[in-house]
Amino acid sequence: MGRALKIQKNGSNGITINANGTINTPAASVTVDAGYPNFGSLTDPYYGSADTLSAADFLGVVGGAPVISSPSTTYPEIQCNVNIALPNGTGQGATTGRIIRQKGAHKFLVSSDTQVEDEDMVVGATYMIISLDTTNWQQMGAPAGATAGTIFTCTALCASPQNGNGVLVGQCILSNTGTPSAGYMSIEYSVGDSSAVYASYITNKWIRDWNGMTYGNYSPSNIGVNNQSNENFYPVNFFTDEGTMTWSGAELINGANAQNGSLQLAQVVKITS
Repeated sequence: MGRALKIQKNGSNGITINANGTINTPAASVTVDAGYPNFGSLTDPYYGSADTLSAADFLGVVGGAPVISSPSTTYPEIQCNVNIALPNGTGQGATTGRIIRQKGAHKFLVSSDTQVEDEDMVVGATYMIISLDTTNWQQMGAPAGATAGTIFTCTALCASPQNGNGVLVGQCILSNTGTPSAGYMSIEYSVGDSSAVYASYITNKWIRDWNGMTYGNYSPSNIGVNNQSNENFYPVNFFTDEGTMTWSGAELINGANAQNGSLQLAQVVKITS
């Protein structure tokens, strides 16, 4: 499936030093895999003109999850459209969401951005806790010691609903539409001021479209090989869809010999807070 998508997260890797010089023990939570080094931090970088990428920008993208990651204008995260399936087979409805982790070449574990009160949760569905409040999450199926960011399957509704809430979590598969059906998702990007284009595949460095592909999604009911020989792919970033990146090699890229040529940049839709 290629290299799995890098996910932005918080962890206690490394150490942090207080203003008075003391070291936090255990180490305080720090952002891990926030993004690639920006061009301004590289030695003798070349990043095109001021109309494309700047010293504060970088090539590449990261995914991320709510609560346990910290997107910003400096280090954004991929935004996706998701329609997470409920236990009865219907979907929650197409809404914005975030990637938690990659499950396959075209499949991701995602969360919806639509918050659900504890009393409105569905037994058998999976949720990530956003706000603990005074809700008895253990009574609903969460493990002891659950915190904001804990993912659990709802086994029962709380006898006395409080003000806690969470977001729906589930597996979704990429599709070629901004309004995916139940169990599907889409990641939107643009190329050279194009209208919305949807990814058939994405890594931290590359994104590709559905051009020439047999089907518009990866449904198991689509019998036969989904042609993947004519799609276009682009170096991906969060900041611009203008300009190009130099490509060195002798491969055929987007229908042309790319030896010492260039590829158009693609800009993926992002979350900054």
